[in-house]
Formats: sequence, structure tokens, C-alpha cells
Amino acid sequence: MADPNDISMPVAKATAAIASATGAQVIDAGAKAQSIFADLLVITWPNIASAAAALFSIACLLEFCWKKFWRPALERLGWIKPKVYLTPSQWADLMPYTPRNRRENRTDTP
Repeated sequence: MADPNDISMPVAKATAAIASATGAQVIDAGAKAQSIFADLLVITWPNIASAAAALFSIACLLEFCWKKFWRPALERLGWIKPKVYLTPSQWADLMPYTPRNRRENRTDTP
């Protein structure tokens, strides 16, 4: 089971977001003369890709800050309850009828 505090592939996520944002900005030189606000409000595939890359980048940053800074700080302050991490054997002990403890819980044995 993966550690919930581990950011999986942060370099790949950041590289994909940056490549999507820069690669999507293929705009004609004539369109550069227009206002930036008018250009952003036009729905084209490069603009949609740029917006998606920006949202993805923000989501990656928020996930990183939550797992590495905000959640541990709030747990130390006592504002949120710390997460409980169970080992597989502790999880199996919580289950009433698992193959591991089925013989111990049977009532029909002599």
C-alpha cells in the first residue's frame, strides 16, 4: 500500500504540466496584436490546453502543500485528527471473519 504522504511522480507531473502549457501557446503573429483578454476569451484548443495545464499545475501544488505542510501543521495544532495507519495484520484483526482468524472465531468446533 502506498504511503498517503508520498507524492507519486512529482517530476513527471510538473514536466507534463509545463510542457502542456508551453506547447499549447502556438499562436499566430497576427493574433499577438490583439488584447490579451480578448485572446484568452476566445475558445480554441491551445487556450483550452493552457487552462487545463494551469488547473493541473495548481492541483499538483495544492496536493503537495497539503500533504507536506498544511496537514502536518494542523495535526500538530490539534485542529484535525491525525490519520491512523494500520498494518495489514492490524487490519486483519479488525475483520471479524478473515481466513487468518476464521478458525479462532468458529463456534462449531469441539
